[in-house]
Amino acid sequence: MSDCELISTLVAQGVPVSVTCRTLQIARSRYYRANEAPTRQQTTRQPARLRSGGEDELELVELIKAIKLEHPFWGYRRVRALAKKRLGKAINRKRVYRLMKHHGLLVQVKHYKAKRTPQTHKPKAAHKNHWWGSDMTKFYVHTVGWVYLVIVLDWFSRKIVGHSFDLRPKTDLWINALQMAVQNECPAGSRSYDIHLMTDNGSQPTSQKYETIVQTLGIEHVTTSYANPKGNAETERAIRTFKEEAVWPNEFFSYAEALAIGERTISFYNNEYPHSALGELSPIEYEQLTSHKAA
Repeated sequence: MSDCELISTLVAQGVPVSVTCRTLQIARSRYYRANEAPTRQQTTRQPARLRSGGEDELELVELIKAIKLEHPFWGYRRVRALAKKRLGKAINRKRVYRLMKHHGLLVQVKHYKAKRTPQTHKPKAAHKNHWWGSDMTKFYVHTVGWVYLVIVLDWFSRKIVGHSFDLRPKTDLWINALQMAVQNECPAGSRSYDIHLMTDNGSQPTSQKYETIVQTLGIEHVTTSYANPKGNAETERAIRTFKEEAVWPNEFFSYAEALAIGERTISFYNNEYPHSALGELSPIEYEQLTSHKAA
């Protein structure tokens, strides 16, 4: 009789596993592994139900697949956050990871080792309307060519407070996005909020026309330092999220279609997108939470 069989016999007679393993000087993990082996083999033969099985798990798998179909670039943390909201109950993140790994739903990420020198101090938003960031991206529409998008992001809540689409990357595109942000977020006028704005050193945000508008609005304009990839990181990450949700999964054949999907994506991002930096809250949910605490 093997040691594990002897332990099983004693356990069946009512002797605790811990006492038996300690007496025989056998690690409990060895005993548990020996007893779990048949379960693992059975799991391999029946992958649909996995180890825990049950209708609840099958329902969770179907929900995960539906979320991944809507958001193919999401990882298990964000999928778990949205699944938790839709089901209205707690879901263990390790369970979601296991299910996504089993069904091949995890995102394959390439890891690059960057060689960079330490960066200078980067400002951090302490409250709403403290630091904004603005940046531009473009995506292709078959019938019209490139469509340009400029966003203005509140670094505190990660909310897209202003945006503008156009077929030409002119300075007016940047100005329209900024003016939309001021109209949406500054009911008392932009000069009352001591807003700081971070942009890159492109020709549009450094033009005299743009600088004049910024000064008129009473906003302090700061540009990123040379070779500083983290200078406007929050805004660039929001743009990447927009591409993951709207651009990369779709192929646009009309300007109207591109605008409709773009507007819907920005609305979803502000109202529902579970942001990891905000404790899986959406930007508007985080704003509401922090304003309630401040009150």
